[in-house]
Amino acid sequence: MIKVFEGFKFKVKDTPVHRLDPRCKALITIAMMTLSLVFYEPIPLLLILVVNLAIICLGRSLREWLYSMKGMVLLILMILVLNYFFSVSENRLNYSVVMVLRFINVVSSFSLFFLTTSPDDFADALLKLKIPYEYVLMFTMALRFVPTLARDLQIIYDAHRSRGLEIDTGNFIERTKKLLPILITLFIFEIKRSLSIAEALEARAFDPRVKRTYFKELRMKPTDWLTALLTLLLLIVVIMMKVYGIIPDFLLVKIPDFL
Repeated sequence: MIKVFEGFKFKVKDTPVHRLDPRCKALITIAMMTLSLVFYEPIPLLLILVVNLAIICLGRSLREWLYSMKGMVLLILMILVLNYFFSVSENRLNYSVVMVLRFINVVSSFSLFFLTTSPDDFADALLKLKIPYEYVLMFTMALRFVPTLARDLQIIYDAHRSRGLEIDTGNFIERTKKLLPILITLFIFEIKRSLSIAEALEARAFDPRVKRTYFKELRMKPTDWLTALLTLLLLIVVIMMKVYGIIPDFLLVKIPDFL
């Protein structure tokens, strides 16, 4: 499960995707998620996934994405099985596959954003949207906490294993019970860390009301405006095609339910 965090941890790279404005990447993420929820057919969802993967490859982050997906295999299988057996849809196989593809697309969209956007740039983008500084600070600190939380979890996991805790043996219920001491240790450790952060902010006389200056001013470049315009245009066109039923029939083919 620790592998999941790899798909949401920012890596410094010099790529066209990394150089895009965070607001532009947020628009791409929202567009991909919206289109994933609009369609109930697997082929359009597969095309959205291909576009997501193309952008992730352009940002040279495919390895991190694959590593994250590897950690979600069990969850994906659960979504597939549960939606198949507990679905009220007539075509249960198509419905379960669509739910899996939607989940992968939504996760990939978020992964694309967080893999290529630094927390500092994200904070600047939120401030540009007139969000109060204290809320921006809380959100970005929580975002920075994700890789730290993953590292702490791995350290605690290894420490318990070195003391003889066999987590990988037994059935599902037994494994879940064995995770309890790890989660308790992690919970206590993170509470202590949060208190240390609060004391550090207090020691530096933190005041969210003070007007701040910034080393780097976040500005939309022509490439950002062009990318945002094309993304918005594509989103509107595809939704209108879906609403007015002018999407080619071969894209709307559903998987037949054989059982």
